[in-house]
Amino acid sequence: MNRKLITIITTGLVIEGLCVAIASIGDIKENIPGFSFLYTASFIAYVFAIFYVSKNVESTEQDSNSSKKILWTILIFSLIFRLTLLPATPSDDLYRYLWEGKLQLNWLNPYSHPPESSSLEGLRDSFFSGINHKHLTTIYPPLTLMVFAIADYVSHSFLSMKSAFLLFDVLTIFIIVRFLRVMGKAPINVLIYAWSPLVLISFAARGHCDSLQIFLVILTLYLFSIRKNLQSIVSIGLAAMSKFVFIIVAPFLIPRGKLKYFAVLPLIIAILYLPYISAGKGLFSTLLHFGTQYHYNDSAHFLIFCLSLGSPFISRIITSMIFVTVLLYLYKKHMNLVLTDDNINPPLFPPLEKGEVGGINDAVLKFVFMVIGTFLILSPTVHPWYLTWIVPFLCFNNNWAWLVLTGTVVFYYFMNHNLFSTLIEYNNEWVWQEVHWLKLPEYVPFYGLLIYGWLVKKNFTLRTLWLNRNFIGGRS
Repeated sequence: MNRKLITIITTGLVIEGLCVAIASIGDIKENIPGFSFLYTASFIAYVFAIFYVSKNVESTEQDSNSSKKILWTILIFSLIFRLTLLPATPSDDLYRYLWEGKLQLNWLNPYSHPPESSSLEGLRDSFFSGINHKHLTTIYPPLTLMVFAIADYVSHSFLSMKSAFLLFDVLTIFIIVRFLRVMGKAPINVLIYAWSPLVLISFAARGHCDSLQIFLVILTLYLFSIRKNLQSIVSIGLAAMSKFVFIIVAPFLIPRGKLKYFAVLPLIIAILYLPYISAGKGLFSTLLHFGTQYHYNDSAHFLIFCLSLGSPFISRIITSMIFVTVLLYLYKKHMNLVLTDDNINPPLFPPLEKGEVGGINDAVLKFVFMVIGTFLILSPTVHPWYLTWIVPFLCFNNNWAWLVLTGTVVFYYFMNHNLFSTLIEYNNEWVWQEVHWLKLPEYVPFYGLLIYGWLVKKNFTLRTLWLNRNFIGGRS
């Protein structure tokens, strides 16, 4: 057994021991200091594994036998971690998942009936007391609701619901491996997603539903990379119906001259909303309520909110304008790239022959990464599991700013601890008061690395242009 494989196995065993400890402490909200220590320790081990793999990736890839062994070691440990954390105490969101699955199995519309409705008293069970925001109807899109119903049909239990979303998490791992190969990158980079403590906690331990849309977004980009254009549009439509925000990815996937593909999106939306259409305005009422009334753990949005003199309306208008500007700028760059490609003979990315596998334009993957990252930066609410949206992209683009944020986000949990915060009444509910200074250790390293990376890249670009100009001018 070679030294590289032994190092990976040893690191995996360390993370597995920490997963066992996390699973045994009970509800992490009841033991935040202990959880934070274990999470930080696992993050350090995880970063070491990334450094080690990235340092040795070239020599490893040259030895195909060693590369396969390390890849399978990464994959096997990723499954072990998840199975270890599966019995852990889930997020209180799962009470809502189970409730809304149960409503649908009783032919009731989750968009029409809030949990506290007196007409639903006969359906209340031991899970009812744990439901949050009982006065509000569901916020989740139709596809996510359908998965709730299927999981609840299998078993009205936490294990069934967590297993459903863990399945999508595991499928994402294997799609990333295939995608990395298509992109001409080392498959062992899947470690960045497969061993991410944030991903492990968010899905295997806490059971959040975001694994569904992550799987669909990565599947979308993989299909696009092998020129399955129609299938990729269907996939991103399904992703949007599991989390509305991912509709922002669609413009980068429409082939030039085939705008008719846009018709597929409203068709998918209409089909999936049809079973719930009786709710009328209720289809989006809770989404609008959260989008306009709440903000928590925000960064750039919070600064804009303060500059707007505490006006939620003005701050959201400004952040929306900034986001749309960035989206249009990236889309313009995307279209310029497509036009340039069309004018090259032969084109950079010619149509594929039947059975041929080709690579996605690196720039398209980068644009999608940037637009999702911009959304998270400007978002009024950033829960830790929201950051899992960006983690799969780090397998293709080693961005240390975002990677570090998946570790420093642990400070978020201290806003739910009575040592730093207190419960306050807000919108007829008791919620933890936001502690703004706790955002400093969470976000300062992120923005520092983000700015540093931008300056380094800008300096490299300027130096390259200067050297090229001197070379063309015949100067040494």
